[in-house]
Amino acid sequence: MKDLFPFAKKRSSKKKAWLDHLFYNLGKQKYNYYLCGLRKTEEKDRISTKWFKYLEIVAPLNLNEHWRLNNINQRQVLSNEIVLDLEERENLSKIKTTLLERNQKFFVFDTHSRGYHINIFFKRKISKKRKEIIINYFQADLSKANPKTMIALEFSPHWKSGKIKELVYYHV
Repeated sequence: MKDLFPFAKKRSSKKKAWLDHLFYNLGKQKYNYYLCGLRKTEEKDRISTKWFKYLEIVAPLNLNEHWRLNNINQRQVLSNEIVLDLEERENLSKIKTTLLERNQKFFVFDTHSRGYHINIFFKRKISKKRKEIIINYFQADLSKANPKTMIALEFSPHWKSGKIKELVYYHV
């Protein structure tokens, strides 16, 4: 698979490149989405940072504010995006075939947990109802249709496992 961001050699550079790609290329600067950091505590609870908008994180006038980017590992699903959260790894091949037949723009990420995230992008905003229909069709996790849903940030360590969410396939 061809590297989506060949210029980004470090993991932190890939994370920043992906955030920019989401905002500028896939979202066309229409969706200033939320980001946050999530981590485990010693008591096995989870704690979240304040939610920040993309532009608050990556475009501060004060260069000392870039520390926030390192702590970010969650992002909001964009309004023009559907995320299929697959628990059953064996369903991936069928879904990829269906999306390729429709010449749909999508990215497949290995969560290094139980399954995959398939991020499907559209040219316009997708209603919650339409997201639910498509997510149901592919038998994925319906909670990803909610407008304020946060997902593990791509190219970042997962808050629970510490493993990097990796891009394994894409079609653009």
